[in-house]
Amino acid sequence: MGYHFLDLSKEEKHERRHLLDWYGLTAQASILAPLLTLQLYFLAVWIDRRWRNRNEFDAPSSPPAKREQRGGKSGLLRTAKNASRQILWWNSDPVDVLGCHLGSKGDVLGAAIWTVWLLFLCFPQTGEDYLHLAKRFGAIGASQLPLQYLLAFKSPYSPLQLLTRSSHETLNCLHQHLGYIITGFFYTHVALYVNFYVVKNLLAEKLLAGYILAGVFSVVAFTAIGTTALAPVRRWSYRVFYVVHVALATLLLPVLFFHVSHVRLYLYETAAVYAVNAVLRLLNTKTYDGTLQLIPDTGLLEIVVQLPKSALSCWEPGHHAYVSLAGHPLNRTFKSNPFTVASLPAADGHLKFVAKILDGNTAKLARSMDNIKHSGPGQQLSIEGPYGLGRHGNELLRYDRILFVAGGVGATFVLPLYRQLLADLSPSKGSYRRQKVQFLWIARSKAEIIWSLPENANERQGFAERLSVYLTGPSTSTGSPIGSSTVGDGEDGSRVAFGEPAGGIELEEKERLLVSDVGAGARQDTDEVAIHAGRPNLRKVVDQTFAYGTTERVAVIVCGPLGLSQALREEVGRYVRRGREVWFWEEKFAF
Repeated sequence: MGYHFLDLSKEEKHERRHLLDWYGLTAQASILAPLLTLQLYFLAVWIDRRWRNRNEFDAPSSPPAKREQRGGKSGLLRTAKNASRQILWWNSDPVDVLGCHLGSKGDVLGAAIWTVWLLFLCFPQTGEDYLHLAKRFGAIGASQLPLQYLLAFKSPYSPLQLLTRSSHETLNCLHQHLGYIITGFFYTHVALYVNFYVVKNLLAEKLLAGYILAGVFSVVAFTAIGTTALAPVRRWSYRVFYVVHVALATLLLPVLFFHVSHVRLYLYETAAVYAVNAVLRLLNTKTYDGTLQLIPDTGLLEIVVQLPKSALSCWEPGHHAYVSLAGHPLNRTFKSNPFTVASLPAADGHLKFVAKILDGNTAKLARSMDNIKHSGPGQQLSIEGPYGLGRHGNELLRYDRILFVAGGVGATFVLPLYRQLLADLSPSKGSYRRQKVQFLWIARSKAEIIWSLPENANERQGFAERLSVYLTGPSTSTGSPIGSSTVGDGEDGSRVAFGEPAGGIELEEKERLLVSDVGAGARQDTDEVAIHAGRPNLRKVVDQTFAYGTTERVAVIVCGPLGLSQALREEVGRYVRRGREVWFWEEKFAF
């Protein structure tokens, strides 16, 4: 039995159209199954916590909590929990192929299962009808477009972010995988039709038809989007990737509209998602006065934005924003960068952003300082946000011991969480609860950490209490790094290069940086901070963190170059495999 070119009656064509629509809608609605499963999981977790009389304010070291950590009276329950932790840990292991990061094992496995499911939907009830099979691949691929655009939804009101309790950055990997799946289905759709046109000697004629040209453009556009989204291209030029991505994703909708009428339902849904996202992003963008400053002896740009008190309340540690010079919204779309909030907005009374200066928007922001010197002390900045998850602070209070690790400008994410946790545990320096916290910051020179130190001497002492800084770069007399990679110790005792970031705007430092001509008045007092030369021994640090009892729950938060995160994860994984309860959060600046 095989597929053939069939001559169908009008009724048979109508039945084929009915089946195409049915299976397309089935493919689209299938996403409800994993979302429902996830909601049941969240419900089970909530019931478990309620049953054990625990909530987010329970002390982790309380007797009920310790009984739960030991697995209660049931060895079976303890075994099941250990197994689930190891499965979740395995799911979050990174997958790298030929130097390209494909996401976690869970992401890749989920994408593979979804691909198999969609492929399965392409064949039932197609009989021997070749064109039915060709059309089915196109219909199934088109049915995924609304989901694809939903995964790119950046608003905190995104339905998928709310249902999965994930940030846009977490869902972005699934967005990439689904994009490649859709492209593969469209390629198959085109290949089957090209074969049909060649056999029927219709190819030259069809290539002159407008609706065929619209389909060809769509496939080329999907190819360009997928190619420029590859990690090597993003590292070479993030701007090329972003402009191509946004421009072609916008053009695809009207072009596909003219390709075939039967997929227009999916296009209407996609356009609605696109429009709602654009409106919400516009409403989430405000213009404020900001102060820009080049941090002396570094390639860092510091941005401080004064917000009204009413606006500060919605900003939490872990949030980030898109920052650009005020201007036309269309221009901002192609020029804004994501910056992590490096301050505690409610306590400090302002937003602070610190980022590496690149040959893009950050360089444009830095060059704008020339105009500031002549026009006044402030600069009009567009702030779009907050984005990201802001619940890390409450989550950390559930754990007995916390280890923070930051590499370079990755400290912009870690520092606010560290400050907030110290304040939540105890306002007093030297308290017992503060001893449960450790913060390692790996930087190249003292100049790169000066910006983080509080002005007040007492606050600075409390800030530095649990902070250890490791300087890894050879420096000049001014403290400016000459350059080196940061390294750590592998599980076998060998040296593992943390290296430079594999991607990402805030962590990628290019050779040509704008150099500050401002050096006077910079705070150089780092006496309170424990500063070490060279790299930290990650194995020793992790062993010390887990050495205080097998019942302690441990949280590990890391933000920095990919090599640093992977080396730390390898060390922490040894304890996960022994059954320890660990929350490992790796914040990434990759796109």
